[in-house]
Amino acid sequence: MSWHLDGRLREIPCRWDFPHVDEATFRLTELPTATWGGFVFVNFDRNAAPLVDYLEVLPAHFAETAWPLEDRYVALHMVKTLPGNWKMVVEGFLEAYHVLATHPEGLRTAGDANAQYDVFGANVSRFVHTVGYPSPHLKKPLSETELFAALGHDPTTLPPGVGARERHAALLRERLSRQMDVDLSAVSTSQMLDSIEYFLFPNACFFPGINIPLVYRFRPIDVDHCLHEILLLRPVPTHGPRPAPAAPMHLGIDDSYTTVREFAATGLAYVLDQDTENFKRQRAGMKASLKPGQTLGNYQEARIRRLHMTLDEYLVGRTA
Repeated sequence: MSWHLDGRLREIPCRWDFPHVDEATFRLTELPTATWGGFVFVNFDRNAAPLVDYLEVLPAHFAETAWPLEDRYVALHMVKTLPGNWKMVVEGFLEAYHVLATHPEGLRTAGDANAQYDVFGANVSRFVHTVGYPSPHLKKPLSETELFAALGHDPTTLPPGVGARERHAALLRERLSRQMDVDLSAVSTSQMLDSIEYFLFPNACFFPGINIPLVYRFRPIDVDHCLHEILLLRPVPTHGPRPAPAAPMHLGIDDSYTTVREFAATGLAYVLDQDTENFKRQRAGMKASLKPGQTLGNYQEARIRRLHMTLDEYLVGRTA
């Protein structure tokens, strides 16, 4: 038998032998689908609740941003094999306090232990990890000129009475407006700079920011490996046609994120390489440990706790 693209039966060999088959009803199984933010969601539960209910606060929060996701295009698409179970890897992107040990070079410009964590429901959580504030772990506070230099600028060019974070955002806003052919004048300093990440259970992260414009998806390979899919989103240019989405690039488990020139230019590639080294050690430690279960921080790992609570609720529901 063959099928049309819409799932209808095209033809049956020896049709005379199948008088009991009705082409109108004998078709491929339909699954619930819906769209949000330019993404297509497919659910294998044919009795699934509406997507808008599952997304909780996501549609409302992203509708308030200066650049909704549907007004962006995929400028870069990477699929990287990582050394860890998918749940373990997801956990590494749900908190910011690991910056102290994993990304110490970021302490001068990132408020890691000052990150805000929000749990909106069973499916959606968020952190706001600020950029342009020094870490409270620093023993000596930075002056505004020292912070401006740490952000990559000539400290002598910081205007009197202007904060380093605000000036850094203004300069970035001007530069990216020219480079991307968009008007970023209405974009807030936080959305311009900060790592704002919404997690959607079970495996997706959406960043509404401009400087960190990413979407993550995590998919299992086996118990010890998973795929980390990264979409780098850019605002659609004001002039000219909408750019075509980038083709996926596949990176092996030993390939550095820095080998992708466009991603290395964002400054994020080296950071993710550091995270990958963490996963190798974490996986080995989990296998060697005799201690059962996890020990989580009360606040900074609240999103991880919510992930496993929701996962347990699904597992109990399936076995009840």
